[in-house]
Amino acid sequence: MGELTLRQLQYFVAVVDHGSVTAAADACHVSQAAASMAIAQLEKSLGVDLLIRSQSRRLSPTAAGTEFAAHARAVLERLAEAEAVVSESVGQMRGALRVGCSPTLSPRLIPPLVQFFTRHHPQIDLRISEGAPVQTQDDVRHGRLDLAFGYAWQADTDLRREHIADVRLQVMLAAGHPLAGRKSVHLAEIVHEPAVILNVPPTAERLIALVQSLGLELDIKLTSTNMETIRSLVGRGLGFSFVNSAPATGTTFDGLEVVYIPVADAMPQNSIVAMLPAGHAVPRRVSAALEVLRDDVRSHP
Repeated sequence: MGELTLRQLQYFVAVVDHGSVTAAADACHVSQAAASMAIAQLEKSLGVDLLIRSQSRRLSPTAAGTEFAAHARAVLERLAEAEAVVSESVGQMRGALRVGCSPTLSPRLIPPLVQFFTRHHPQIDLRISEGAPVQTQDDVRHGRLDLAFGYAWQADTDLRREHIADVRLQVMLAAGHPLAGRKSVHLAEIVHEPAVILNVPPTAERLIALVQSLGLELDIKLTSTNMETIRSLVGRGLGFSFVNSAPATGTTFDGLEVVYIPVADAMPQNSIVAMLPAGHAVPRRVSAALEVLRDDVRSHP
């Protein structure tokens, strides 16, 4: 095997992220020829093909390239972390922090995170990616994200989990619903009514399985990938839904009201978790993000 260089790793990871040598070269502020040569030398040194051109003419990593990219990212990130340790003043942080989050949790978690780094560590390049749990976890697994936030019941077992806050399943009802004034509700009291379910895998599948474990069946009439749409449908009395993390207000997008009532049935324990690559040291900026959110949920349960 020939000698590998950090530049080769940097340009290769950039190609994986951007899908072309041209875009990668622009991102790395080098010529296309320099980036192409570095990647060709990298493939020659390793003795394997790392990239293939798809039908859309986008460059994609081979199986070997995908695995190598994850290790290359780890090397580059550890180097950046080492440089930061010796060059930063006490209390300062710099570098990129790439965060993924489920759209249902991002209104709760992302604003305090952005506020903290903007005010206290402005040299952190905070990059936010909202997406379905399946996608964000895959991005963590392959090094495209530093961490992702979701619910424990959505988390894959091969990723490291860091607890943020416990949550409890709640039923969402229109404010005028006959059960709206209750302190808790059994699912048997509500499942015969139309259900409006969040259609973001694996949320719907897990909810259906959870209800079936109680010997009940949901009457799913509508689904949506947008929680605000679901809230507005429920606010109009067109069905009920579920939430794990309820907003501070019950006002819908169109000015109606919904209420959130805890489920009285025994439910499996669930929590908000951060998902990180397994087997890697946790960078300082990631540890800071976890502590900020733990403090925030304690202050705003």
